[in-house]
Amino acid sequence: MRTAFTCDDLEKARSALLATAVDWFKRDPHVLGIFLGGSIAAGSSDAYSDIDLRIVVEPEQHPHFVEKRREIPKHWSGFLFNEWLPGTQHCVSHFHPFGKVDIFYYDAAKLTPSPWYRLPIKILHDPTGVVADLMKRSEALMFKVAEEDVDFSISKGLAAAHEAYRRAKRGELFDAQTLLDELRHHMMQADDWLEDRSPATIVTAKFEKRASARVLADLAMSYPPCEGEAILAALRLLVGGYRNQVLALHEKFQLSRPRENDMAALDIVA
Repeated sequence: MRTAFTCDDLEKARSALLATAVDWFKRDPHVLGIFLGGSIAAGSSDAYSDIDLRIVVEPEQHPHFVEKRREIPKHWSGFLFNEWLPGTQHCVSHFHPFGKVDIFYYDAAKLTPSPWYRLPIKILHDPTGVVADLMKRSEALMFKVAEEDVDFSISKGLAAAHEAYRRAKRGELFDAQTLLDELRHHMMQADDWLEDRSPATIVTAKFEKRASARVLADLAMSYPPCEGEAILAALRLLVGGYRNQVLALHEKFQLSRPRENDMAALDIVA
């Protein structure tokens, strides 16, 4: 049975969890810096926001921290479970009553300036100034959308549309529903690119608040019951909107991929 909790309960528990985590890492002499990113650092968090925690460690100790990334949060009160991907340098840990902390471990020797460090950051521990220096060296860097990223997203969006059609036709309806979600994701990504939304805007404004009206309307109308023809109708609705986005992406970014191929691929499932 779910334990009742209020937004105030969640915020107090999150503050306590953050304090515990920071105190834990600050006691380790191999930790050179601790900082927050995400909505908490940006001042746009709500009771359900997670903790985006970044830990800078000495180079020779970095492999150790990465190896132990699933074990460290288990020492903290309220631990429930971890989620992670093999080969990555972070771990997401979930806590009672409904908290989540996403911890990345950075090798101090491999820190390089990036426009991502121009996003809202709150420094929590920086005895040698390594984090402040990184932020300063990143001040002049600007975000630029790479053609490779747009190319990848369009291909994945087209593939999701084709696979959703295939699964719906074969009666694999749960899989088809999941693939509609993947297509929606790439439509949301395209909308951000076409509207020149900065990562800072994306961090501070949920898609429901920042989306273009037409895209938002298409997405809102595209959630069908688990029935083949209804899924295909939702797919056709999404593909109609995505077609306009793909054309606009070609024009905006002068993509080298053949536009006629992308249109032909969409026509197959329209």
